[in-house]
Amino acid sequence: LPILGYPRNLREYMSWRMKEARLVVGDGKAFLKVVFEKKEGKVEPKESIAVDINMADVVVGRDDEHYVRIPTRLEEVHHWKSLAENLQRKYSKRWRENKRILHRVRSFHLKAKRVMEDFARKVGKWVIEIAEDFGANVIKLESLKNLIKNVDKLPRELRDKLYLMQYRRLQYWISWQAKKHEMVVEFVNPKYSSVSCPKCGQKMREVSHRWFKCSCGYENDRDVIAIVNLNGRGSLALSSAPQMRDVVPNR
Repeated sequence: LPILGYPRNLREYMSWRMKEARLVVGDGKAFLKVVFEKKEGKVEPKESIAVDINMADVVVGRDDEHYVRIPTRLEEVHHWKSLAENLQRKYSKRWRENKRILHRVRSFHLKAKRVMEDFARKVGKWVIEIAEDFGANVIKLESLKNLIKNVDKLPRELRDKLYLMQYRRLQYWISWQAKKHEMVVEFVNPKYSSVSCPKCGQKMREVSHRWFKCSCGYENDRDVIAIVNLNGRGSLALSSAPQMRDVVPNR
């Protein structure tokens, strides 16, 4: 059989040990699926970065001077999902029986899913590249234990967007890429990370849209504040990372 092509990332796995291979044949085509494995080594933590995921951006950084914003594709995903839901509402009684309508509904939902999955995979690679640029091998991610509980309290549209954001898919691919590049991932408590002053620990006040100011004089964008605070938390907090203490909610 003629070889039509190789995976673009094949070179990344050439130093790994090939574990097994499986030939899959269908529709006149044959695909060779190969599993590679690599022994997970011990990583000595050096510098660290943090990742803050929100509706508009994924913010990756070390402190309030060294960070990168990655615009999300959330509006695009929401567009395709809305098209599917509009069809379902318009033909509420027969969209499941009509093959043409059913096909369009499914294609819109699939398009939304593919866009989000593609974005999540790319973010995983970009976060690793940013970490390497900053000389870091520790990545701090937000613990999502209370995410599902808090979703029910949000307005419907916002709740939909939060679901579509697929925090766990983003974190999955970041963690996967980190493991592949021998980096450490630590999940830290995000509580008050975007409203606590990184300098003194006081609760900050919002003075304009997403811009917070503290009585000590420090002020910044809430996403940047979150990056600084998240990077100073966890058991792998390094001496070079900003340190801060927990803040009482009504302080």
